[in-house]
Amino acid sequence: MNKNVNQLLAVVGAVCSTGANALAACPPQGWTMTWADEFNGSALDTTKWTALDIAWPYNDERQYYTPSAVTVANGKLTITSRRQNMGGRQYTSGRLETGGKFSQAFGRFEVRAKLPKTQGIWPAHWLLPASNAWPPEIDIMEFLGHDVDTVYFTNHWGTAASPQHQTSQFNGPDFSAGFHNYAVEWFPDRMDFFVDGVKHATHTSNVPQSPFFIILNTAVGGFWPGYPDATTVFPQLHEVEWVRVHRRLINESFELAPPAFATAHGWTRFGNAFVEPVQARTGSRSGKLFGQFTGSENFSGFHQDLPAAPGEVWKSDSWWVNWSSDQMQGSNEALANIEFRDSAGQLINFVSAPALSAGTPTNSYRKVEVSGVAPAGTATVRLALLFRQIGNAGGAAFFDDVSLYRTSGTCCPADLDNGSNSGTPDGGIDINDLLYFLASFESGSAAADLDNGEGLGVLDGGIDINDLLFFLSHFEEGC
Repeated sequence: MNKNVNQLLAVVGAVCSTGANALAACPPQGWTMTWADEFNGSALDTTKWTALDIAWPYNDERQYYTPSAVTVANGKLTITSRRQNMGGRQYTSGRLETGGKFSQAFGRFEVRAKLPKTQGIWPAHWLLPASNAWPPEIDIMEFLGHDVDTVYFTNHWGTAASPQHQTSQFNGPDFSAGFHNYAVEWFPDRMDFFVDGVKHATHTSNVPQSPFFIILNTAVGGFWPGYPDATTVFPQLHEVEWVRVHRRLINESFELAPPAFATAHGWTRFGNAFVEPVQARTGSRSGKLFGQFTGSENFSGFHQDLPAAPGEVWKSDSWWVNWSSDQMQGSNEALANIEFRDSAGQLINFVSAPALSAGTPTNSYRKVEVSGVAPAGTATVRLALLFRQIGNAGGAAFFDDVSLYRTSGTCCPADLDNGSNSGTPDGGIDINDLLYFLASFESGSAAADLDNGEGLGVLDGGIDINDLLFFLSHFEEGC
């Protein structure tokens, strides 16, 4: 179709005047939000955070952490560092954490913040284990106030007596001059560190495997940053617009497993469900299912759960192949199911998509999609990959590159860009999002692929009028 930008501008001209603001942005494809604070109130949400009241005894830091240094107003959290005597210290500052209130193993942890500066100022966004043991530690971002164009990413491990670490750094703009997004994507086998949606480091040594909680703070002084001097300016503000945490399925491509016929990390298996070390779509492994040969109908499968809530739309994509060397036989079938379960784990409802049968063409991976709306009472959503054997018919089903994600309920499909033309959401809807969508639509970029015509935000791999209408409807509504 003709995607002339001038024509599109004429269509959406009236929409531009809405100036709507969104409270949350869509996560990257495949991720599902599990926890967030947008700081829209007038005080710190103490159901989510604890603000510390302590003279911090480590790293030769010189600040007293006081709850009065942590404020929330005008859509922002602010940690204020001052030259002020308190608790035997010369400076005050703030530290807040989610310990005892929220922790999560693996996922995407992201903070949008404007950082304080000058000599001896040391802001950080970081994670510690729910057990409060140290190490390990994951530093999403650390910054030294005298070096305004450098941020650091670190993984700590070892013991308190003999700590070890891996640190990477990114030299970019003046991070004290504006807001930027700092994120870590933490997987069982690695941690990827991002600034403004661009990956700058990957760490693979001694990756933690237990739940961690979130810490935001500004230290004053310490062995690493040094100490305030005549050039240090007070007060200093560490401003945070939001903190968001996401999850996705673990081991989606079945790479995290020992050799064949071993437990697949992250997945619950039953029946004849294994990891196959050859014939993968990507990487070196795929999943494999076949019957249990009981003589009667039986099921084998893999399944994995994510938290969910009523009314959310969930979608799964998976890739399946019917290899001629082990072809599906008889009435056997493979299925991709999305199951909605209550807080006790009991099944409420499910949707199912056929994946393979004896009649499926062989030796070529095919994409299988299934989506459904979570009914009342939903607490978790389960992706179940199943093999149904009828009688003792043979053959096996192979699959790879599986995803399960929420397509509605907590994100803003029209929040596409923060003005940097990088496709980085910023939590609000404005002219930058419109211009980014129009440019992507005109060029045929995948960034403009938002809907398949069903109004559910399900991608179809093409750019057409459905994507335009989907974007405009959410841009106008502001959500």
